[in-house]
Amino acid sequence: MLDNELHQNGGVQVMNKPSSSLNHPLSSEMCSSASLSVPSTPKDGVVVKVSHVGACYSEGQMRRKRIRPRFPGIRDTSLCSGVEVAGTIYDVSNSLPNSNFCVGDKVILFPDEDLANSGYVEYIAIDDTCKVLQVPQNISLEVAAMLPGGALSAYAAVLGAKPHVEKLQQVKSCVNVLVVGGGGLGLWTIRLAQLLLGNLCNSVRLFVADNSIDKLLTAQDHGCYDIVHWNEEDHEQYIVERTLDACRGGVDVIIDYVSSPRTMNRSLKVLNREGLIMVGGNSMKEVSISLNALAAKQQSIVGIPKGNMNQLRDLVNFVSEGKLSPPCYAVFPIEDVNQVFDDLCECRITGRAIFRLGNSATVTDNQ
Repeated sequence: MLDNELHQNGGVQVMNKPSSSLNHPLSSEMCSSASLSVPSTPKDGVVVKVSHVGACYSEGQMRRKRIRPRFPGIRDTSLCSGVEVAGTIYDVSNSLPNSNFCVGDKVILFPDEDLANSGYVEYIAIDDTCKVLQVPQNISLEVAAMLPGGALSAYAAVLGAKPHVEKLQQVKSCVNVLVVGGGGLGLWTIRLAQLLLGNLCNSVRLFVADNSIDKLLTAQDHGCYDIVHWNEEDHEQYIVERTLDACRGGVDVIIDYVSSPRTMNRSLKVLNREGLIMVGGNSMKEVSISLNALAAKQQSIVGIPKGNMNQLRDLVNFVSEGKLSPPCYAVFPIEDVNQVFDDLCECRITGRAIFRLGNSATVTDNQ
């Protein structure tokens, strides 16, 4: 569910469309023939016909290796995660007790390891219907597809940070929150912080740091208080001073979706006393931290918790009720999958990219 953060700046424009030609041999015929087989309906389960999936990698390490999405029956196409899935009920088991599901219902799937390893397929058999969540008619499936992945991770992060923010608000007139990573996770965090943390301008100021100027401009358009350019070519102390200057003295809460050794060490240098760092664990690298320094400054480092089904249900309700708007996104036909992932790896796309499965796929965006 982790999108690309803090890569090189490649002259991005918001949701720039990829070219129709592919740089890798994955034709539309291969996409269709690989994914059209319909599985048997499990006992007490359902079959979901997938219409939209999010373009996201399972780990930052895979992203850097430029790993390709996986389609059944196609060799050497990677382990791309299928954790953002939306579609409709295709079939319901006759033995499913007290079923509220009907053929044609719009649904999303709660992400688990089995779903993540399935790759991009057009039909998915679900044994446990507790992992299937119905979507109201006023939510489009392209928006619904984003909720189980990036939105759920960001929601869990903001909920985890909220008690610490509220505690600091009792003793501080303004709490500074820094989000490291201006991609889809960062944009969802801005949206959810605006919803859950109150007025960001008065009592909470939310900053976004990233290596990409274009992602930072997109984050600014989404309503963060200010942006900080973490240009990896600059001297480290200069980046720290720039951050302290932008945040007017330091940061109280940091949500780090990159969690590399450089971003962690940088975050510790700008974190205030009694500050909190929440790590997303994208880098999969070890970081050396002085426990004595943490104890002396009463600082804390915690992992971002995994979202749960109740939180996913909250997100659906927020969107349905108009309380939460999705960040910028574009929808691409699944046939453009390789070009889209190339553009994501090179930061030629900001915001979110969603794939539409089926013959009616066309490129659209919400801008």
